[in-house]
Amino acid sequence: MKSSLLLVLLSLCNIANAFGTTAASAAAVILKDHSGAAAGLFNNMRTPAALIAGSIVPLALITAPEIKPSDTRMTKLFKKGNMLLAIFSLLNQITAITYSTMAINKIAELSYLPTAGVAEFLAMHHNLSWVGTNVHFLLGLFSFGCLAVAKPYFIYGKNLGNVAACWVGAATMFCISIVNKGISMGSGTIKDTNSKIASNLAGLMIAYGKLLFTWSKGKLLPIMAFGLILLSFVPLKAILEKEA
Repeated sequence: MKSSLLLVLLSLCNIANAFGTTAASAAAVILKDHSGAAAGLFNNMRTPAALIAGSIVPLALITAPEIKPSDTRMTKLFKKGNMLLAIFSLLNQITAITYSTMAINKIAELSYLPTAGVAEFLAMHHNLSWVGTNVHFLLGLFSFGCLAVAKPYFIYGKNLGNVAACWVGAATMFCISIVNKGISMGSGTIKDTNSKIASNLAGLMIAYGKLLFTWSKGKLLPIMAFGLILLSFVPLKAILEKEA
């Protein structure tokens, strides 16, 4: 009787150990090289960014509507705003291309330790480049869509321009909601809330601003770039006052 009871207890211990080993194996994190996947993610935005940048030049710069003496002040302001929007979109895509290209080059040139996932790899080695590529690509993409309002307005008149404006506004809001959903899901393991950089596009832009500010400390060229952006508000204010 005692031997039978002992056998039962040993069997239960073996079963418990087996379950513990299985659980530990399931919980164990497999470290792998995710540099290839990371490069692919950067390239997912670099290619469309280059296509959009190439489309902006003929769509909104070369064929930009000229200002005529008969134009009203509002029309002149609209045409100037359309030109600035095109430049804004183009420069955002160029920045996204620069971020992603340099990141892809460094991923190929340097050796990295294995990580649990591509999200961890990006966070550890290319966090600023990844967030910056996303922010600038999305800003350039949405402003590119807004350029579609100008052509119908100037060629076919106010009514068709208003239709285009409503459609562009609807598409932009819908796309932003899709982006917000993707950002809110985070990255890496879905249940891991620590992998969430932000909850929406606005939060992602704020996170990018903080990363950029930290990285720019003590660097001459980024500081000069920020200074030029601030300086641009002086002639912009003059334009607004002239057309007011």
